[in-house]
Amino acid sequence: MRITRTIAALAAAGLVSLGLAGCGSAASTSSSSGGSVSYMTWESNQTNAAFDKTMAKFEKSSGIKVTREEAPNADYAQKLASLIMSKKAPDYFWCTTAEAQNLAAEGLLYDWSSKLKSGDGLKASNFSSGSLALFKTPDGKLSGIPTLANTYGFFYNADAFKAAGLAAPKIGWTWDDLFSDLQKLKAANPKSTPLINQWTLLDSPQGASAYSVANGGKPFVDSFVHAKKVQADSTLLDGVTKFADAIKAGEMTGPDYDATNAMAAFSNGSVPLMFGGQWLQQSIAPNDPKFSWGFAPWPAGTSGSVQPIEANGVCSPSTLKDPDQTWKAISYMETSGFNDAMKTVPVAPIAYTPGSKGYYANLEAAGDPASLSIEATAKYELSAKDTFITQFLDDWATKAGDIVTTSWNPALSGKTSVDAGVDATVKGIKGLISK
Repeated sequence: MRITRTIAALAAAGLVSLGLAGCGSAASTSSSSGGSVSYMTWESNQTNAAFDKTMAKFEKSSGIKVTREEAPNADYAQKLASLIMSKKAPDYFWCTTAEAQNLAAEGLLYDWSSKLKSGDGLKASNFSSGSLALFKTPDGKLSGIPTLANTYGFFYNADAFKAAGLAAPKIGWTWDDLFSDLQKLKAANPKSTPLINQWTLLDSPQGASAYSVANGGKPFVDSFVHAKKVQADSTLLDGVTKFADAIKAGEMTGPDYDATNAMAAFSNGSVPLMFGGQWLQQSIAPNDPKFSWGFAPWPAGTSGSVQPIEANGVCSPSTLKDPDQTWKAISYMETSGFNDAMKTVPVAPIAYTPGSKGYYANLEAAGDPASLSIEATAKYELSAKDTFITQFLDDWATKAGDIVTTSWNPALSGKTSVDAGVDATVKGIKGLISK
């Protein structure tokens, strides 16, 4: 599954230049007449084959011919932009929340809000908390339908924790547990860095925001999307200080860490903790780690648990010719298609809860402690009442990334004070919002 991309990736690569060639299409089973629907994914060949198989069932039962357009994974954003601007986009296509917000702002996406309200095919109440909000525009339109959801947490080496006299991380562990465990793991093996970040979310402004809210403080931004206020209260500053102290003590990697070999380091037992997303299981498991391992969610704080919400989705062009048929195909994919595909290739749970059965069935069939802990963590995070976004989604997101790099990250690395770095980040993003 394609992970987070920025708004700039789509704008710079596709909305400016339309010189890419048109797309081909994958072979599909013929069906009786009844119209046609085309779609495009960024998935691997194996996952696409699973979708071809399940959509063939829909084609047979509905009489609607289904065609999957070919798309190179590495150039997906560029190709998508080219197809949309040349009015040759498929009827629905994989999209990130950033792409959905950016394209919707340009009036290039179909609004699915009336279809969802009708209750025909999908029910709004069945989506995981906060996932629909990620695709809502300022004027209430629904720019996409949430699908594949990412969960983030801590892959842990249970044997290393046991050797250090510690309980392995699990649902309900706390931020105090995390920082205390890092100190004790470092003491047990002074030459190691107990926690490596395979993904940069943990000590980002979003991660610090999760710490703040979980401990009774305020969030970094006031809204998932279309934020109007940015702030850093004393609780958030406390969280950033703890991250910076842990980085300085060699207890966790900093913002400049090269995560290229992170999975290998965890898989061979060199480090006891690795922060990342559930999809990494597919890279860790084949390495056959010689220790007991699992996956734990974000820690809880004094005020409860705050978990990440990140869902990719499917979007349709504003020039969509047959919304009814396309909606039928999307509804089938959400309710049945993902169950079939994820049971074969367990990429991720689905933001539409009934569509996650296949993913969970695969993990349950595996039956090992690691798979079962991934299932438990995914269910826990997707059912959380208090959630936070994993990236900025407004049109200033790319420039905010530059501010994080030049102001926030130096504070984590000890190149400037936490107060100064966070203050500069807040002021910088406030300036972007005001424009």
